[in-house]
Amino acid sequence: MAGGKETPRQKMIGMMYLVLTALLALQVSNAVLEKFAIIEATLTEMLHQGGEKNRHALRAIIEEAGKSQNARVVHAKENAQKVRDLTVSTLAYIEQLKKRFMEMSGSDKVDEKIINDHSSKVASFMMKNPEGKKFETMLNDYVAKLKEYSGLGDKEFPTLARAPKDMEMFAGDTDHANKDFLTFTFENTPVIAALASVTQIQTEILEYETRALDELLKQAGVGKVSFDNIVPMVRAKQSVVAAGATYEADLFISASSSSFIPEMYKDGQKLDLFDDATGVKMGKIKFTAQGGGYDPATGLAKKHFSTKIQLPDTALVQEIEYFVAEPVIKVTTGKAPTLYMNCGNSVNIEVPSLGTNYNPSFTTAGGELIKGDKPQKVTIIPKSRQVKVTVANSGATLGSVNFDVKPIPRPRYVVKDNNNRDIDMKNGVRGSALVGLRVVAEAEENFKNEVPADANYRIRKMTVAHVRNGSAINKGEFTNENVDVGRWRSQFKAGDLLVIEIENVIRRTYKNEEERVEVRSEIYRVPLN
Repeated sequence: MAGGKETPRQKMIGMMYLVLTALLALQVSNAVLEKFAIIEATLTEMLHQGGEKNRHALRAIIEEAGKSQNARVVHAKENAQKVRDLTVSTLAYIEQLKKRFMEMSGSDKVDEKIINDHSSKVASFMMKNPEGKKFETMLNDYVAKLKEYSGLGDKEFPTLARAPKDMEMFAGDTDHANKDFLTFTFENTPVIAALASVTQIQTEILEYETRALDELLKQAGVGKVSFDNIVPMVRAKQSVVAAGATYEADLFISASSSSFIPEMYKDGQKLDLFDDATGVKMGKIKFTAQGGGYDPATGLAKKHFSTKIQLPDTALVQEIEYFVAEPVIKVTTGKAPTLYMNCGNSVNIEVPSLGTNYNPSFTTAGGELIKGDKPQKVTIIPKSRQVKVTVANSGATLGSVNFDVKPIPRPRYVVKDNNNRDIDMKNGVRGSALVGLRVVAEAEENFKNEVPADANYRIRKMTVAHVRNGSAINKGEFTNENVDVGRWRSQFKAGDLLVIEIENVIRRTYKNEEERVEVRSEIYRVPLN
């Protein structure tokens, strides 16, 4: 039985056929065989009705689409004719096979002689004679060609030569599951049952043909297109109009038909369709507008894309023009008007016109860029005197921003006493009270405010000498900012000097790396009194 597209009557007859087949296996009385005769007669009537219906379907394809020169329509018509010819020849072969069944019982029609014939002569003929294999091959070939002509697959056209394993009712039946098509169909089968079985297959062939012709009917687009969804549409010249400006729009009719589903394309790519609230089928066009080629006078770039709506027998093609406005890239750099070399400069890069659609990506030349916790927020670490940042949104380049880069200001060095107070470098400090010194590298104030994460200095090496009358009495090398002079204090005299020479200073960067600071003759003299 063909399944999903059967009429209620066909389903009922198919079920009766299966039940009687099961009873037949129990070798019941002639009453069962008489029921097969009834089914045979009913199926034969259905054959005539189905054949007439499919002849009309083919005629509709040929007549209504006959004037079209569209290659797709012509191809569908040709395949429809092939389907009809194939079905007619297949049914004719089966009719001849049925005649041979009846001749084996000595009759040319279904009568008492055939109904009362309990022999297995037909079963033996179909299972042992090459004619049985020919019948099975013919059914498989029919299905294969139907798939080829219609473009449909196994779901619509399962095999007609079904073994028990292909049927849900018998797949788990240990008595039948391993039987092949011919054995299951004809084993121990009287003539009248064999006739009903083969006629049942004929009705399925007609159902398959109906499905194929329906599909080819769709492919050919046969029938007049009736636009049953008609709505007014307004196409504005501009989507945004300033106060005092002229608003222009075109009013037109939009229509669609529920009798077919159009195919829609943008630049050759098929679009997904959706139903508008008005019931009109629409194709969703959505893409990121590409910039470039802006008119200096207007700030607009003229762009276009092609559209195609494929109807059953024609295609509507149109070139659509649109304009892309040059985006304004707004940059704020926190407190710094320019960037500092090799520092983590916090920058906001925004395009206000994009609103919530702003989801940028950035590339840079002349430095390193680190994205922040918000789409517009970035940290730029310059490696050259000028940095270029290119801004893109959803893959479309919006433009570039150039930044000037300035060098890092040198730190100042402050000498403090053991109480962490700044020493007066002119008047000095009392030597008898001096235990130690602390020399601190401090960032320039603006630099510290603008990039605080980069304004951390440490002295790594300095030399301190205790000098009297131009000669060094004591001398030491220190690797941090703390200078222990306690061991020299007993030798200090008024008029002596502590001479400090800074040799190596590092800066801890935004990325927590050490950068060596250039030191230029940083020598400090502390008078002792």
